Amino acid sequence: MNIRRRILTTLVVIAASTLFAAVAEANGTLIRWYKMGEQEGGTNNSPVSSTSDSPVGTINGIPDVQAIDLSATNSPTYRTIPTRPDGGTGIGIEFNAAAQQRLQGDSLNWPQKSTLDENHGGLYDLLGIDDRGFQLWVRPTSTADQSIVRDTTQHGVRIVGGRFSMSYAGTDYPDLTETVSPNTWYHIEVMHPAGKAGGSQMYVNGVAVAASSTLTDYSGSDATQALPLTIGSNLTGDGEFFSGIVDDMRMFVMGTSTSSTPDSYGTFNFAVDNAFAASPISGIKNVAGDVTNNGVFDVNDKNAFIAGWLHKHVVNGVQIGDMASRAQGDLNLDGITNIQDLLLMQNALTGAGIGSITSAELNGVPEPATALLAVLALLPVAIGRFRPRRA
Repeated sequence: MNIRRRILTTLVVIAASTLFAAVAEANGTLIRWYKMGEQEGGTNNSPVSSTSDSPVGTINGIPDVQAIDLSATNSPTYRTIPTRPDGGTGIGIEFNAAAQQRLQGDSLNWPQKSTLDENHGGLYDLLGIDDRGFQLWVRPTSTADQSIVRDTTQHGVRIVGGRFSMSYAGTDYPDLTETVSPNTWYHIEVMHPAGKAGGSQMYVNGVAVAASSTLTDYSGSDATQALPLTIGSNLTGDGEFFSGIVDDMRMFVMGTSTSSTPDSYGTFNFAVDNAFAASPISGIKNVAGDVTNNGVFDVNDKNAFIAGWLHKHVVNGVQIGDMASRAQGDLNLDGITNIQDLLLMQNALTGAGIGSITSAELNGVPEPATALLAVLALLPVAIGRFRPRRA
């Protein structure tokens, strides 16, 4: 085999292996779910005394029978919600700042020290687990400074200066892209994805808008595990009261425990673990290569991919994949449109009978692009080699 073909074959193997590995990754594990009314049978205009943690099935073979319910202060109100952008309807919980209403219960914070951990009275092996997150739908009625969720001082989301702001390790990271509009639904997700080096990230409507690039890890210096999870006010319940509706809050964990018989809780998968992106209405349409995300794959997607080639989506120094990067051709959602995405696009183009992308079309691409495009010609052979044989 000549040197050029050996290089091309090696690149094929690396690219195909990477793609197959990505497909095999598990998603994060849902560990708490506050439906904000449906679980406890809430009815429109009735007062809230508590909201229930809904069962999520089984977690590593253990039935989810440990509920961490939240108690209410000053009676927030169940409210039939206006339809959310993802099509969601039903019941939510409305807070009135003037009445100083809130929900409160045990925090998740550092999962291995939470009441869900088997060493702290819980059911699950969370030893060494510190990757976690939460997401919810929120419809503020004002842009005043207010706390929406505070999970101890280490994790949370607030409105500060008219903008959503992520709280992480005692520091605020504001969304600098847009201001909050009253009486508008937003999906917000805050998560700590990959240990100390990963920091924390906030998504609003499927777009990363804030990130911590610091190497300060909340778990390493946390001394406030006894502080609660609070929805609707600050942690002490004496300020930053929220006005608006909160719905469908989910909390999840990720990683592998460090016990002698470890349990795996998966890794963050934006396309699945972000409810805005996962919705077929508000999120990513299930069509291969659909860069424009209109549910149809055509030459417009090819053109959008070419226009976004080598685009990198960076938030506060952190490369992040999201709905915005996907609109630039980042099909594998790693924050950059590169050779791995090109492999996916070429396969979609071939399947649709649309002409493949050529090196000439990738205007301004460095010289190695010709070799990389040659790799694509060998891709079907590589995929055939990697495809598992049926028994």
